[in-house]
Amino acid sequence: MTTYDTTYDTTTDDADLFSDAFTGFSGVAPSPRHSRLVTGLALSGAALVVVGALVGVRLAQQTPTASPVQPGILVPALAETQRAGDVIAADDRADLLISPDSTRLLLTDDTGSYYAATAPGNQLCLVSVPLGDLPQTSCTSTAGDLGTLRLDDVMLVPAGVTAPAGWHESSANVFVKD
Repeated sequence: MTTYDTTYDTTTDDADLFSDAFTGFSGVAPSPRHSRLVTGLALSGAALVVVGALVGVRLAQQTPTASPVQPGILVPALAETQRAGDVIAADDRADLLISPDSTRLLLTDDTGSYYAATAPGNQLCLVSVPLGDLPQTSCTSTAGDLGTLRLDDVMLVPAGVTAPAGWHESSANVFVKD
């Protein structure tokens, strides 16, 4: 039969081991303390530097906004009074985001009709109403750099913009592919 000695106390021995390991720090000097004023000023200065950097980045990202040009200046037909032939049928313009009173007929050919129009947000649009198909639009902003608007083989070229090679002028501001 095996007998165990129960007089041995491991808790006391372990405590002595830990107390020996974590004593003797009395020779370490405490760190010098900065005054609260110096710490507050340093934190305030750092915060101002961060805020200044963020403001500088935000200002650098902003681009000057160009003023929109009146659509009638870009496409003189839009400055004219709307006639009965300029109106796009309600069914054809139902899904188009254009101003119904701004449409002007530019060209009619054997494939359909093409209109100039405006849309909310200072947009100039070319609208195609093909025969037997759904209408399409192509729009650009009247502010900033203007470009041409193209649908199929018809291009609307605003005043002051040059049409690319391979296109000839069919009527004012309207070009068709050669």
